Amino acid sequence: MDRHTHSHDAAPAGPTGPADEAGAAQPGRPAVGSRRPRLGRRGFLTAAAGAGAGAAGVGAVAAPAAAAAVPTGATAPSAGVPIVLPGRDPQYDSLRTGYNRRFDVRPAEILAPRTAAEVVAAVQRALDGGRRFTVYGGGHCFEDFVLSPDVRTLITMGSLDQVRYNSARGVYEVGAGARLLNVYDRLYRDHGVTVPGGVCYSVGVGGHVPGGGYGLLSRKHGLTVDHLAGVEVVTVDARGKAALTYARRGDTGALGDLFWAHTGGGGGNFGVVTRFDFHTADEPRGLPSSPAEVQLVFCDWPWDGVGPERLGAFFDVFADWCARHHTSSGPADAVFPWLTVRHRDNGGVGMVMQVADPAGETIGDDLVKRLAAALGYSAHERYVTRTRMPWMNSVRLIGTSSDENSDPNRRGKQGSANFRGRLTRTQVAEIHRALHEPIEGSLSAGVDIAALGGAISRVRPTDTAVFQRDATMKFLVQTFWADERHDATNIDWLRRAYHGIFQETGGVPGYDEVTAGSYVNYPNSDLSDPAWNTSGLSSGDLYYGANYARLRAVKRRWDPTNVFRHAQSVRP
Repeated sequence: MDRHTHSHDAAPAGPTGPADEAGAAQPGRPAVGSRRPRLGRRGFLTAAAGAGAGAAGVGAVAAPAAAAAVPTGATAPSAGVPIVLPGRDPQYDSLRTGYNRRFDVRPAEILAPRTAAEVVAAVQRALDGGRRFTVYGGGHCFEDFVLSPDVRTLITMGSLDQVRYNSARGVYEVGAGARLLNVYDRLYRDHGVTVPGGVCYSVGVGGHVPGGGYGLLSRKHGLTVDHLAGVEVVTVDARGKAALTYARRGDTGALGDLFWAHTGGGGGNFGVVTRFDFHTADEPRGLPSSPAEVQLVFCDWPWDGVGPERLGAFFDVFADWCARHHTSSGPADAVFPWLTVRHRDNGGVGMVMQVADPAGETIGDDLVKRLAAALGYSAHERYVTRTRMPWMNSVRLIGTSSDENSDPNRRGKQGSANFRGRLTRTQVAEIHRALHEPIEGSLSAGVDIAALGGAISRVRPTDTAVFQRDATMKFLVQTFWADERHDATNIDWLRRAYHGIFQETGGVPGYDEVTAGSYVNYPNSDLSDPAWNTSGLSSGDLYYGANYARLRAVKRRWDPTNVFRHAQSVRP
């Protein structure tokens, strides 16, 4: 899930984007810069997302002077940053390649810092050379915010991948180059704890976390950034000097704003994050304990006989369940369902559900029965599979068992939304139409709708940069293909589907009783195109809602020359 998740919604570090984000060039100076599961009898389709801290009770921690490679506010000493060059180093092609093969970049150099000090030096090197640079973590951005053709210097964060507990500071330190599966595995094996993040195993935390981050445990424990205690970040001042800064929960003034901006303000906007610190107050181990065992439920009903009316009834049942359990607590919060409705050529009408507490299994079973009845089917075992397994086994299963997660040669296009209420009849009709319309070259296409609420809803919209705390569902429509020859066909299909679904609100999900903007970790470049967005809302409005004005003020304070910029970055 957020990149999923896919969570599709997606995700590098620092000036990487909602999955990976980077900056667009500015005249006169340099700039910087999923896949939700369909788990059924016929396989998996997973998109991640990829992607606010607040009332969930993260405690303040001491400033990490001893832990920082460079003292807060200091500029970089001379550092020997490893440099990878084309035609010389064998890892060049691998390091310049992202998850979405639609985007290609051939930089003059790739910088591979190993410490925070070297990240500062790498940023300064690019600034001093006047080179357009971006920052790469997991490489899962849905758009070309990092892998843009004009990039001359690419900074890869993969070597900053530590995951450890700092007992002196009482926080779990996660390097911005770490990837989600490794984070889960280390926290689980060494400490028995976890953070509620996305499902896609190779998404990088550097983009996933600043976008908010959500996943299968988010109804129970909130968003990823609800457990964020501090961020170590490289910023650039008005003189063009890079320096390392640490901002923590509980800071006030400019530092407090910088911390807040990293609780859902998206990657690639304010600086290069080098480390995330996590801590949850009132948790005996400092973070939520991992479930010992979970139940996974896979539903896979065929399309036969499912017209727009039955599909609408199916969506209504799900939307009503999400609304009824939006502010719930206890066993219902342990139930995380998401719909996986595939194109007729790729699969059926399905749902995947994780239940992290046995007390929630009857709640999940009731939802399965109601969804099946809406489609005209029974909840017969022919269409439903239930299995229990240790939690970490389920993480590996969901995260690695789909071609979309593990095949590095896919191309994709996506569009997202947050929902507050039932889908309209127009939206249902457009979804049904799109999922029956032929798509030449598509390997998998469909719609995912994940449940929100629970612990997510118990944080105020302004406590973090994640504004849409009242959303009950997260929506993603997407298509994947392999051959460049099918780019236009698939992109055109996605645009017709997405903008058709939201035709009643100017082609995008506006703010009303039905929808609440889009998800920054599932970016869609069309939100900035007046040909596809006639709502009068900017991409910033759609991603951040009423929090956008404060994010712009943080941008002016911490990135005064707009160094960290990409096609949909926060505007000064």
